[in-house]
Amino acid sequence: MASADRTEALNGFRARYNISGQVTQLLIAGGVALAVLIAAVIAIPFHETKTSATQAGAVTNTGPDDTSGGSTAASLPAVPGAASAKPGATVSGSHVPSSSTPANATTGVSSFGTAPSKFVTAKAPGITKDTIYIGVGFSSQAAAGDRAIGAAGAAPSYDTRNVFNATIDYANKHGGFAGRKLKALYYDYNLTTDSNTQDQSACAFWTQDNKVFALGGGNDILNSCGQKAGALSIGAGPATSTTYKKYPHLISPDEIAFDRLGFVTVSGLKKAGYFTGKLGLVTWDDPQYKLAVTQGYTPAFKKFNVKVDQTAYIMVPQQIGALGDMTAAVSSAIAKFKSLGIDHVIIQDGPAGVWAGTGLTFEWMNQAKSQNYYPRYGQNTYNSPGWDVLPADQMNNALAIDQSDYAVKFDEGWKVNKFREDCFKIQSDAGYPPNRNNLNDQAIAGATCDITFLLQRVVNSLPHITVANFVDSVQHLGTSMPSALVYGTKLFPGRRDGGNMVRTSQYLQSCRCLKFKGKPYYSD
Repeated sequence: MASADRTEALNGFRARYNISGQVTQLLIAGGVALAVLIAAVIAIPFHETKTSATQAGAVTNTGPDDTSGGSTAASLPAVPGAASAKPGATVSGSHVPSSSTPANATTGVSSFGTAPSKFVTAKAPGITKDTIYIGVGFSSQAAAGDRAIGAAGAAPSYDTRNVFNATIDYANKHGGFAGRKLKALYYDYNLTTDSNTQDQSACAFWTQDNKVFALGGGNDILNSCGQKAGALSIGAGPATSTTYKKYPHLISPDEIAFDRLGFVTVSGLKKAGYFTGKLGLVTWDDPQYKLAVTQGYTPAFKKFNVKVDQTAYIMVPQQIGALGDMTAAVSSAIAKFKSLGIDHVIIQDGPAGVWAGTGLTFEWMNQAKSQNYYPRYGQNTYNSPGWDVLPADQMNNALAIDQSDYAVKFDEGWKVNKFREDCFKIQSDAGYPPNRNNLNDQAIAGATCDITFLLQRVVNSLPHITVANFVDSVQHLGTSMPSALVYGTKLFPGRRDGGNMVRTSQYLQSCRCLKFKGKPYYSD
């Protein structure tokens, strides 16, 4: 995007969302990407705030519904970007045609069951005799934010609620949920408001104004919210094994706990021959990310005799107005790395503040490019390897240990992800075909299927529904739960973070593509 066009777009975004001129200038000067993945993946929850008292999908009367002497009417999991509508209501969205599906992809939706489920009793929040409520967060500002900062390719094509509702509607008509229907309560996150404040408001919306069986987790506020309400939290964000011990109701079927991820990343990069020269490590200045370093990366570096020459912790912007400070911190860290001759850099990215993911990578690579600094990157899923929104010359020769499988490009040399393609057919049949050139479209669609069909499979297997029973059942899924987002999952007693299968890839600027080094493998 040309400078003048970008300035005009940012001015429009500022006018629409009341961003001060000073902040806009910081965005222009710093080249900050505001919402690269901010309203996309439900499985990797977002942190944003309430814009008004009326929330999309709000339930105004929760009534005393108890299916076995204990459950009450509920609300749904928070997903950034809700508007005022009835629970599960569909909001119109623009339709962007998708490119063709793989030649050997499925033409049906046989991955999902069709037999009606049997009604069973329940004692849990957010479950009535005919409905299970979940809380979903989203941001109605995300697409505008992406376009404003020159990341139009990341802007979702549809309203997140439409995509999620399409999956829920299909599941309700094909099997249902323990003799009930699933409904989502949507909470709209405001990108210009402090993210911690919004998380607290979202919590109140889902657990006080309404009741939900499950809500999006991802940080201490949301994880604690679910735990205190006796609800299930889905999606752990930068959680470590310590986090899972602290919050027994927390599950994340697609993610890898960040301390385990540190070891998986380092061991994979070691096998790929990455560690030569001088190494720098970059991550967020946040307690969870620091635990990922001390409990995951540091022991792995020690095991494989890898020396880290410099570590940089970057401040987390809790609202748009703090993005300028983040830019300055990144710029300073890059100058330091460059002066020390560091030629290999690992960025442990992930959801933080206004960012839902890949924000630190995006900002670092653009700032590094501006300073003519081109290290070789060691990556994992949270860097979005090969994403065309990132500078190709920065990514050149980057090695990644990646679990992503939400797009056809990740199937190369392996096999088509049938569960993903069946999921995309559900969306296409509903009028929301994922744009095959937009990774966010595909990731959002995939996340809705992973969450919805995990809920369906587990609740339909229980003789009596409680949160404790649900969590226990998840831990006995083994490797049987398919995913539209990742290569393979692995859950067993004591492990509630199911991400496991990974694959080594290298990005080549010459073809602007990923070249895979072998097939996916279980990391433990």
